[in-house]
Amino acid sequence: MTMHAPVRLVATLVVPSPDPVALRARLAEHVGRHASCVTTDSGDVVLSSELGRSRLALEAGALRITAESADPAGLAYIKMIMANHVLDFGEADVALHWTGVGAAGSPLPFFRQMTVTGAATFGRFRRLTLKGDDLGRFAESGLHVRLLLPAEGVRQRWPVTGDDGRPWWPDGNPPPARVYTLRRIDVAAGEVEIDMLLHVGHRDAPGAAFAERARPGDVVGMTGPGGGDLPAASDYLFLADETGLPAVARMLAEMPVGCRVRAILEVEGREDWQDLPSAAEADIVWLHRRDGARLETMVDAIGADDLQPDVVVWGGMEHAARRAIYRRAVDIWGLSRDRLRLASYWRRGQAGGDHHHDD
Repeated sequence: MTMHAPVRLVATLVVPSPDPVALRARLAEHVGRHASCVTTDSGDVVLSSELGRSRLALEAGALRITAESADPAGLAYIKMIMANHVLDFGEADVALHWTGVGAAGSPLPFFRQMTVTGAATFGRFRRLTLKGDDLGRFAESGLHVRLLLPAEGVRQRWPVTGDDGRPWWPDGNPPPARVYTLRRIDVAAGEVEIDMLLHVGHRDAPGAAFAERARPGDVVGMTGPGGGDLPAASDYLFLADETGLPAVARMLAEMPVGCRVRAILEVEGREDWQDLPSAAEADIVWLHRRDGARLETMVDAIGADDLQPDVVVWGGMEHAARRAIYRRAVDIWGLSRDRLRLASYWRRGQAGGDHHHDD
């Protein structure tokens, strides 16, 4: 039997710079926060992550960035990340141009056009069923996607790969985009379900406004997935408000027999409760904000002795609540960062755009 080495997809970017050493150091520092970073015997810097790897090598008056991945989407993300950082640093005196795999004008590997096939309202949520092709990668490597939401009646032209590796919009007019959780995905059927919160003032919010008016046949764009992983453990503590509820539902649905989960969920009232089936041993606690119950108060009553030794804590909530819970998890519970997955999905008083911060 002949053994074949994994296919490696490669692209290269040469960035002219007055100080390529400093540029390499800044890239290593910033990208290295989310990737492993090593320096080779030859002096090159290699950054590795689940996406693939990047090699940063010095040339006369330039920095050569070589991106490699076994996955077209992984390579596309690396190219985009590197280009964004170089441009943010203001180091590029010329237009950026990648050579190799993923030529300018080619489809974005992490993009799918999706069609609404169903919409239903329950409580303050609107559940959309979307259908598309080749969704296998969206069942891996993260719970979240970014929906691109054209205005009503607009026939959107979707992005392609730009010369600099970033998405390029043919008409220069990208629609609003918002991040959501895939509550359910059926790769074989080419279907996903997304729960979208219809909050106060939602008609001024692109995502919720689209959810309210969505009808079968409407078209949206979808990129991703993203959102990190859930470390393996036998015991979990899930903490969420409405914005984190779809992720809790997805994780519980995919949790295997033998796991134990305690989920503390803050919602407005009884009308926001949902069925949360799971093969795991799950204890669900609902807090009603209308009655004055708050997630932070409930968490403050949990001591370090109330947690199992290998517990993993996951949270999706408002920014101030996340910050308070993170401090308690570290200072009082004594948990290390590798056992924490806490994210803020919104910030009180901040409207528009996506607010997302992870610990």
